[in-house]
Amino acid sequence: MISEKSNLITYLGLVMILIGVVLYDPLGFLFEGTGLLVIVLGLICMLVGYKQLSEVDIVNKVVDGFEKNRRKR
Repeated sequence: MISEKSNLITYLGLVMILIGVVLYDPLGFLFEGTGLLVIVLGLICMLVGYKQLSEVDIVNKVVDGFEKNRRKR
C-alpha cells in the first residue's frame, strides 16, 4: 500500500513537471513564472515519493533487526 502511494506521488510529480514545461515554453512571458512554479512543485513531489519509498526500506531493516535481537534472548 505504501509503495503504491509513493509511486502515485512520483508519477504525479512527473505529470506536474510536464505541465510546467508546457506552460513555460510556448505561452510566453505571462505564464513563464507559473510554469517554473509548477516544475518546482513537480520536482518536490518526485522527491517526496522517492524519500517515502526509502523510509519504508529503513523501517523494514529496523523491524528485522528487532526480531533478530528478540530471538537471541
